Amino acid sequence: MKKTRLKLKKSAWLALGGILGIIILIIIGVNVFKTIKYHQTNEYKLLEAGYTKDEINILNDYLEEDEITSLTNSQKDEFLLELLQDDYFIKNNLNRYTTYHSENETLTAREVVATVNTNTDYAYYDYDIDTDTKKDYLMLVNKYYHLNSDYSPSDLVNISNQYYYGEGHKIRSIVYDAFIDMWNQAKEDSITLIINSSYRTYEEQQAVYDEYKNSRGTTYADSIAARPGYSEHQTGLSLDIFSTEYTTTANFKDSPAHNWLKENAYKYGFIQRYQEDTEKLTGFAEESWHWRYVGVEVATYIYEHNITFDEYYAYFIANK
Repeated sequence: MKKTRLKLKKSAWLALGGILGIIILIIIGVNVFKTIKYHQTNEYKLLEAGYTKDEINILNDYLEEDEITSLTNSQKDEFLLELLQDDYFIKNNLNRYTTYHSENETLTAREVVATVNTNTDYAYYDYDIDTDTKKDYLMLVNKYYHLNSDYSPSDLVNISNQYYYGEGHKIRSIVYDAFIDMWNQAKEDSITLIINSSYRTYEEQQAVYDEYKNSRGTTYADSIAARPGYSEHQTGLSLDIFSTEYTTTANFKDSPAHNWLKENAYKYGFIQRYQEDTEKLTGFAEESWHWRYVGVEVATYIYEHNITFDEYYAYFIANK
């Protein structure tokens, strides 16, 4: 009887050991299978290529699965990561970013994003877009966005001759009200602002452009004046502002009035449209006298972040 019990216990232990062995083999097999499967994932391949998990998360946030898969067959793309982390990265522009960078490898990601977002990876006037006038005072007009020849704002008002020199001027009412508020504050600060140019019709801009073109050729005309339909002055949102003491383009930049405008104009919704060192993005060299109304909120953002309106428009307005 004792021998029988011992044999049963021995058999039970052997069976238990066999079961445990099978379980262990199953666990090992499952883990091996999981490891094999994980080695086939994009995450593993990207880690092997040198990406960190945080960087992989960035890729997952912005790229499609097939785009991520394509990265697993090459070395870590540091420039792509810089693009994705740029404050003004636009997903729809990714192919243009990479194409432009391949042709201009010395540029930083910031420069590439700014260039493509503002369409300056195309030649001026070659990439032609109808200005969306429904954007109202946030519409964009530049060497890519144009207005029709018959466009004219519906709320133009006459500017009092107290505020300008030359012939009569008109501007949109919202701009006029903001300018008067700004003029009054500048006056309190011993600055007397004065308007030299305001709203222009398509035909008036044609005359301005043709005068430069006929005297010195198309290249010069394009460097100093917008073609008709591509001028901000036709929007009724732009003013050429000087002061009673400094009335020329040659002496206004370093004047007290310009310094005052740089520090205060955004509080009234105005930006210096063509700033120093932004010619590539705006199409024009610095114009210290050309001020564009965009509203206080947008003007403040542009002032605080030191970007052009073209960049702001591409990221915040164009597709909204």
